[in-house]
Amino acid sequence: MSDAPSQMAKQKSQNRQWPGFWGVTLILAAAFFVCLFLRSRLSGISFQEGPCTFSRKTHLYCPGCGGTRAVRYFLKGDLLSSFLSNAIPVYTAIVLLRIWVALFHNTVMEKIRKGKKWTLFYRWEMWGILIVVAGYFILRNVFLVLFGWDFLGDMAAYW
Repeated sequence: MSDAPSQMAKQKSQNRQWPGFWGVTLILAAAFFVCLFLRSRLSGISFQEGPCTFSRKTHLYCPGCGGTRAVRYFLKGDLLSSFLSNAIPVYTAIVLLRIWVALFHNTVMEKIRKGKKWTLFYRWEMWGILIVVAGYFILRNVFLVLFGWDFLGDMAAYW
């Protein structure tokens, strides 16, 4: 008798994850098709002309500098250049893919075999976002100022 309420609670929990699974699946599918569409049009994509205000005033890179180039490289499949341009898009793609795998496991695989549910989003991933944004901002500018290493090439002339 006591097993029936726990089964109902488990079923409700599983039913709540289906919309998330299909939502993330649609987002990833749409992103895939947008990537295929944009691969041939990458040279014309730009969100802003020239450096941002932060870069013009300080001659340093802001956390978002190189983001468009990082997405371009990512769409071309050049993950190293994407990471060197800006680590945020690569980290975001990895986290989204991991969340999709967890949702897939919790919804689809749960019907096939009963097992422990996977956590959708860990606390360390949230801290990871902060570390990637702040750490990359600091490291990129330290390498620029101290060693003159400038992958993007926008600030090399000043330093």
